[in-house]
Amino acid sequence: FRFSTIIICIIMTIDQIQSIISYSYPLIQKYYGKGKLPIPKIDTSHKNTYAMHSGEPEATGEHAASSIAEYYKGTIYLYLPNIKNEEGLLRSIIHEYTHYTQDSELFAKYRKMYSYDEDPTEIEAKKNEENWEMFSQK
Repeated sequence: FRFSTIIICIIMTIDQIQSIISYSYPLIQKYYGKGKLPIPKIDTSHKNTYAMHSGEPEATGEHAASSIAEYYKGTIYLYLPNIKNEEGLLRSIIHEYTHYTQDSELFAKYRKMYSYDEDPTEIEAKKNEENWEMFSQK
């Protein structure tokens, strides 16, 4: 285990995380529907966005401690060291799955037109996060 894995294991075990994903992700897919591309896989093997994009496991940067998840090239990346509980995990999956269902050309256009908080694709993803309890095992 890397140090970052140990931290998340104290909060939620890898088995608990996988159990939440296995239970909830099919429900999320059914509820929000399928996009134009194949259903994204979920990858939990990177500790932050810098490690994922660089391929260097120990890479870090300005947002390393706050990067939670991203949808990139057909995969939802979850950065477990920064996800503290089931709510955070489900909100992250829902948020990134929403981006998967959105029109990629519109998504790119809005990125150039709006700030993050004013981007309609981000507003929709954040709104959908509010449904996280619908997909909880509790």
